[in-house]
Amino acid sequence: MLQKTLGKTIEIYGIGLHTGKETQLRIMPASPDSGIVFKIGNNYIKALYQNTCTSALCSTLIYKNSKIATVEHLLAALYGLSINNAFIEVEGDEIPILDGSALIFVENILRANIRLQDAVEKRIIIRQEVKYNNNGIYASVRPSSDFRIKFTIDFKSRLIGRQTLSIKITPYTFIKEIAPARTFCEYKDIEYMRSIGLIKGGSLENAIVVDDMRLLNSSPLRFIDEFVRHKILDAIGDISLMGYPVSGEFEFFKTGHNVNHQLINEILSNPLNFEIIDTPEMSSDEKKNAIEELSHLPEIVPEYY
Repeated sequence: MLQKTLGKTIEIYGIGLHTGKETQLRIMPASPDSGIVFKIGNNYIKALYQNTCTSALCSTLIYKNSKIATVEHLLAALYGLSINNAFIEVEGDEIPILDGSALIFVENILRANIRLQDAVEKRIIIRQEVKYNNNGIYASVRPSSDFRIKFTIDFKSRLIGRQTLSIKITPYTFIKEIAPARTFCEYKDIEYMRSIGLIKGGSLENAIVVDDMRLLNSSPLRFIDEFVRHKILDAIGDISLMGYPVSGEFEFFKTGHNVNHQLINEILSNPLNFEIIDTPEMSSDEKKNAIEELSHLPEIVPEYY
């Protein structure tokens, strides 16, 4: 497998979900083995779990006196589309929420094209089961030849309730089944979140709001189980912080970003848990097939606008 980057620079504008402030992004191609790197002011922050800080409702990266919040949807889009290398300039301190999903990021990346690079992709292989449990909220990973996620949520709201989804993540399944799923909250929690300075940019245009059995949005759900699909989207963004694509079967039960990050820490803290390998080199025919597959990805992007 070869590493991948964007074909050209993307510019995206929007407001932050929690800050309510306008943000501008420039997502640019990057050289092989660069990884995903954010530039905020004069500081560079690599998208690695070592650079995360405690943040219950989003994933935040921090380095020295710079930080960038709500990175999970953008990171999930890059990871879900198998982008290994990108350089992201940010004017602001939060990634824009857009419509609350990863779909707009996906559309922009595919319009810019995905370019194969002349460098072999590295991959993390899970070698033994790893678990993290926090008072019945747990996350685990076990060896698998694929990248799979099983997620279970359980909310008091009857419209959300208990939902479970297990899915193999590929660029195709990510685009069709996960990327469109929007962030959500229960109406009863809004006042509290605002009282502690969060969701200043939240609205019915960028989040699903549920009041027990009532959907407050005018637009319908994109999936009957959109809520658990969005939690899988968040988890993909968090898993991307391991730094390389992962072969492993993940399971999450009622987790948020903090527990997801704890699982990553548990995995990477013990070298017996994983191995970083070079993936096999591609033949000329395999490379042609890969380019052909990439060219067809824009055809499967769902339309919701």
